[in-house]
Amino acid sequence: MTESYYWHYHPNSDETFFTLESILVIELETETIELSPGQLFTVPKTVVHRTRPKGERSVNLPVENSRLETIRIDP
Repeated sequence: MTESYYWHYHPNSDETFFTLESILVIELETETIELSPGQLFTVPKTVVHRTRPKGERSVNLPVENSRLETIRIDP
């Protein structure tokens, strides 16, 4: 990941992120999570969030339902 992803949510699936390299920032409406390599975090379905690298890039593995729906939230 080299740039921010837009604000969104998933009505039909949780989304789990596992960070492999650098730091992944997960912004929620109520808090900001920073994941270092080897850490994981699950965003529950229907929770509005966005992700971005801290620095130039991050390498992470997202895990979610194969029929994931993504609903974009315009600011």
